[in-house]
Order: sequence, then C-alpha cells, then structure tokens
Amino acid sequence: MSADLDALDLKILTHLLRDGRAPAQQVADSVGLSRPAVADRIARLERDGVIRGHTVVVEPKAIGRDVTAFIAARVQSQLDARQKKAFDALLKSDEVVEAHTVAGDDCFFIKVRTDSIQSLNDLVSKLTAPPLSLATRTTIVMKTHCEKVGGITLGDK
Repeated sequence: MSADLDALDLKILTHLLRDGRAPAQQVADSVGLSRPAVADRIARLERDGVIRGHTVVVEPKAIGRDVTAFIAARVQSQLDARQKKAFDALLKSDEVVEAHTVAGDDCFFIKVRTDSIQSLNDLVSKLTAPPLSLATRTTIVMKTHCEKVGGITLGDK
C-alpha cells in the first residue's frame, strides 16, 4: 500500500534520510516551509507509518561485527509450531540484521553480521540443527560497495 505523498513530503523524507536528526527548522529551511508546517507533516508521516522510526547507524566493524553474510534457507514444507518458535527466537539474535520470506528455490533470505567465521558457523548450525533442520547456503560478503541505510533513498537517481 503506497502512501499519498506530495512533492513536499518527498523533499522532507529526502532530507530526513540524509540526516534523521535534523531539527524541523533546518528541514523547513531546505524545503521552503515554516517549521510548524514541517513538524505537522513529519507527525503525519509518522502517524501514517511512512516514517517507521528514528535510529542511530553504527559502523559494524567499530563494534567488532567484521563478518557480513547472507544465508539462503529452505524448508521442505511449512514450518510447524515448534520450528516457527525456534525460528522466531533466532531472529531476535542481534546478529540477524534482516530476514525475508522469498519466492524461488529458497524460503528465507537472512542477512547477518557476526564477529567471526566461528560465530557465523554457530548461527548456521542453529538453522540446520533440529528443530529447524533447514537446508542453507551461505554467502560471505568480501566487500560492501553500497549499503543504503533504511533500505531506501529518494531523489538520487
């Protein structure tokens, strides 16, 4: 479901994507609106679920998360209740950055950041051991060329 956004909403979002801590007055100056008008629009965008939250972006290597990997996982049939509970618990790990149900040969695509190859192996072992017993294929990132914080940017083609 796409939100009904006008050009000013998109300018505000573009500014906030570049600097989520920008004060409303700074955003207002950049988009040509008053501070109260920008504050109202930001509040509406939050209420409507367009802005899901505000966060700090931490450099993974600064906290020892030197290994980034993608794990493709598949299951023979749907997860039963016990498997679902184990999968949900695994997703709460701070090493799991993203997890998606996908179409194609795999069922899940999981992005992880770990402090070592051994930690990555431990995480994969949790996926492949009972009760999950998922088949996995792991790809380790050698170099990141582009990573868009928040998963999206606006305005730059």
